[in-house]
This record gives sequence, C-alpha cells and structure tokens, in this order.
Amino acid sequence: MKIFFLRLFFILAVVFFEFSFFDILFPQMGAPLVLIASIVAWVLVSGFPAALFMIIPLALLFDVVSAGMPGALTLYAVPLAYAVSFLSRRLLVEHGGFGMVLHGLFAGMSALGYIIFNFIFFQHGGLSEIAIRNALPGIVVWTLFIFVGAYQVIRRFEKYIGYLSQSDFLKMK
Repeated sequence: MKIFFLRLFFILAVVFFEFSFFDILFPQMGAPLVLIASIVAWVLVSGFPAALFMIIPLALLFDVVSAGMPGALTLYAVPLAYAVSFLSRRLLVEHGGFGMVLHGLFAGMSALGYIIFNFIFFQHGGLSEIAIRNALPGIVVWTLFIFVGAYQVIRRFEKYIGYLSQSDFLKMK
C-alpha cells in the first residue's frame, strides 16, 4: 500500500510541476514537455509493460486536470511508450553518454510529434503560431534538458521503490 501511495504522490508531483512551473514560465511551448520526457524516461528505466502502470495514470490525470476529460496525451502516450521501447531494443544504445543524448533528442522529437498529433486529430494547438515564433528548435532543446533530469529522478525513484518492495518481501517469513 505504501508503494501505491508513493507512486500516486510521484504522479501528482510530476503533473503539478508541469502545471505550476513549466507551463507558467514557458506557455509558448504548446506541449507538456515534462510529461513527454517523463514518459520516455519511464519506458527506458522500467520497460514497456511496467511503465504502462505509471504512464496511463499520468496521462489521464494531466488530461482530466487540463481539459476536464481524457484527450490527446492519453491517446499519444501509449504509442509513444511502445515506440520508445521498440527503438531502445532495436538500437541497443546504452543509457549513458551519447545514448542519453539520442534518447533526449527522441523525447524532443516526440514533443514535436505531440504538437502535430494534437493539431491533426483535435484541431487545437497553434502549429502555425509556434512555427512563426521559431520555437520548434527550442522545444527540442528544452525537452533534451528536461529528459536528462527526469531520467535521473525517475531512475532513483524506481530504484527506491524496488528497495521498498524487497524490504517488504524480506520482512515476511
């Protein structure tokens, strides 16, 4: 039960960070960069099947809080997670050094993909407005930096959750 509440608190903290900090400072980005970077990082740390238990509630909570109903991020998160898992297995890139840069660039391109996905399927979001402001390279660069931080935080969080689950198991006799 403790692990469930820790995971719930972590999801709430990530969504709160997106809404209260990043969207306030950079409203012109047009995509939830922190959440997209977190989705990519969770898949790299935990793998696709285990990451789904964190990604789906994260995306649902963001969509419900931002729009009042499940929407674009919920539909975009699962194929994104599968694509990250597929590419990480096929490319066999290590999760350190140059591999982190490649994964971060993939997270940045995923943020651009979210903007295009949102524009095509939901007809909202300012694709032409963002292109006019030349913010597209900024989105990739910001997502790269956010991804590096999110990867480190999520890796430590999952390591702590693994430690807690082992300690709970070892207490039982």
